[in-house]
Amino acid sequence: MFKRNLLEILRWGLRLHGISHFIEVVSAIGEGAYITASIAFFFIFIEILASFYLPKEHIHFKPIKSAVHKECDDV
Repeated sequence: MFKRNLLEILRWGLRLHGISHFIEVVSAIGEGAYITASIAFFFIFIEILASFYLPKEHIHFKPIKSAVHKECDDV
């Protein structure tokens, strides 16, 4: 329950952080820093995309191969 809520908070945090980069883009364009604006826009895209592609499955992270499944019997 806690992990599921934590992932949802993480997803929304990434989305809000990505959207907040728009302020940086507008500021950079206003200053004429077009390279900085394009880099910030790229990170907006990456963060918002990552927020939608965070796994909804349950994952056991292991050094060699991680196990992915819908529900976990381990408590």
